[in-house]
Amino acid sequence: MEQRRGNRLAKEKSPYLLEHAHNPVDWWPWSKEALAKAKNDGKPIFLSVGYSTCHWCHVLAKESFEDERTAAFINKNFIPIKVDREERPEVDAYYMRAVQAMTGRGGWPLSAFLTPDLKPFYGGTYFPPEPRQGMPSFMQVLQFAANLWKDKRGEVTASSEEVAKAVLGREGKGRAEPVKEALDECYAGLIAGFDSTRGGFGTAPKFPLPLTLGFLLRYHFRTGKQLAEASALKTLDEMLAGGIRDHLGGGFHRYSTDRAWLVPHFEKMLYDNALLAKVYAEAYQSTKKQEYADVARETLGWVVREMGSPEGGFYSAQDADTAAGEGAFYSWTPEEVVRFAGEADGEAFNRLYGVTRTGNFEGRSLLHLDPGRTPSKEEALAAARAKRLLYAGRLERPRPKTDTKVLTSWNGLAISALAFCGRVLHDGGFVEEASKAAVFVLTELSEGGRLLRRYADGEAALPGTLEDYSFFVQGLLDLFEATGDPERLRDAIRLAETMLEFEDRESGGLYMTLEEEPARLKESYDGPTPSGNSVAALDLARLADLTGREDFREASERILRAFGTELSENPTAHACMLTALDLLVNGMREVVIAAGGPSSAMPFIDAAYGVFNPDRALVVGTEASYPALSKLTPLLEGRKPGARPLAYVCSHNVCELPADSAEALAAQLKAG
Repeated sequence: MEQRRGNRLAKEKSPYLLEHAHNPVDWWPWSKEALAKAKNDGKPIFLSVGYSTCHWCHVLAKESFEDERTAAFINKNFIPIKVDREERPEVDAYYMRAVQAMTGRGGWPLSAFLTPDLKPFYGGTYFPPEPRQGMPSFMQVLQFAANLWKDKRGEVTASSEEVAKAVLGREGKGRAEPVKEALDECYAGLIAGFDSTRGGFGTAPKFPLPLTLGFLLRYHFRTGKQLAEASALKTLDEMLAGGIRDHLGGGFHRYSTDRAWLVPHFEKMLYDNALLAKVYAEAYQSTKKQEYADVARETLGWVVREMGSPEGGFYSAQDADTAAGEGAFYSWTPEEVVRFAGEADGEAFNRLYGVTRTGNFEGRSLLHLDPGRTPSKEEALAAARAKRLLYAGRLERPRPKTDTKVLTSWNGLAISALAFCGRVLHDGGFVEEASKAAVFVLTELSEGGRLLRRYADGEAALPGTLEDYSFFVQGLLDLFEATGDPERLRDAIRLAETMLEFEDRESGGLYMTLEEEPARLKESYDGPTPSGNSVAALDLARLADLTGREDFREASERILRAFGTELSENPTAHACMLTALDLLVNGMREVVIAAGGPSSAMPFIDAAYGVFNPDRALVVGTEASYPALSKLTPLLEGRKPGARPLAYVCSHNVCELPADSAEALAAQLKAG
């Protein structure tokens, strides 16, 4: 069959947009030309927002956007615009708020109808090709929106203004001084919703929520409340045993469709795995449970092996679907296991990972462990041998597609995880991968000293958003602590200064973008990923301690005041921002290592990363780095590297005696 001539999306770089390049819908990308076209023609805009690993986005495209009759109606009555939410989070956030305000629910695919001046007047998510389960068909929705614009334009314009006001009315509830009691209220709220039987929070579907788990580990560190740590560890234990974990390839799927973490939604996201690797490494620091270290290592192994681009950055996601069907790539029968692994090892593997003839997923088995069962040494060795063979065999199957665009923000999270976990796990290779990715962003995703958002197919484009700056600065700070490289601290300072250009000096907080269209929003909600404002507040608090600059501390405090009401009213939705509040309220512990060279410093670095100290700021000064580094941080004052390495631990303006051995440093850090 001859392929249909491409529409305007054929010139785009986003894998998601390119998936729609041969639809009969006359798609426009989000652009000044498309918006001008809507105004010139006096037509409403049909805005469709999704992303490449979104299952129902694929379904809507197949059912409706590839249908000639549906496409003809869209082309006649609307200016159709297609948006990759991962490229343009500000567009997605604004219209998601609007659809939620109009319908009470949201999600992807997002379908919104806008006036030519970009005000939303109608919308929803997925609509089927025929009416079912109380939902109108997609064609009925299109006809309704077209008739509204044709017959009731005045009412539509008025109502769209009200919707726009409602969306922007959520922009902060007024400044309020954040109170440290919000930390206790967040803990209490999380414990109230904790599933003590299967871990996690609430009922199905269950999301991993690594930011929440990290908050609980920190809360235990600060208060000593055992239930905080126990609930986090219970959740981590259940997830690492469940089908949400890829037991062969490493990493975690997007979320679990059931309470027991068994059957996941199979897409795998870079950001989930970066954040989860880091919290598993923190749990290992806190407990020394080897299984947590293994999970962190396997997860980052997947990131490096399957998501690394040849240029040095990391891809965005892997799809849930394959040609063989969703989940087919990850599920097994006992016979398949034995065929690849051999009879003895295969049968041991089947027993350990719950592979049965009846299966647990559409007649096949998703790999999972019994959290309460410890395998024998023989079982563990057999399973390890089988896993290598099964992973190789799995690669022969139709593979999930990979979204190969590189996002600055998500790469920042990956750099943070690789640098931090590399030191915790004594794996310099991960630290090197973090360094490579940072250099890639600084060279390929930067222009005139500013960050760009997306790199794909050799092209870097789109102005950097707040989360690009804040997440990447976090990555640079973690990489600086892992390497002691003055350049990374210098880069973090420079980009943090640029990041403050996003600040709303009148009402407080940082905008998502510097651009005005469709509107300038400010986000504080910490969900699957942290908000740009939360990470910015955390970055600035850390930089204030590292550099001694009060302007950074004041900027962090302004962000917290801007969202102080939200922190008090809904603390469990602000786990990352509360971490910044914790650092500002309780202060940071400064650890300075002064050594002649990297080899003499390394035992001290290992000691610093061997203890769970989430409030720690680490500076490593060597004879080579001291001249440059001493100009960036006052923490090296009076601590010039000498003949023997020393470590200095200070908190609340009080310093302990210099530690002259890694063991002495570890003892000081453990003493709290």
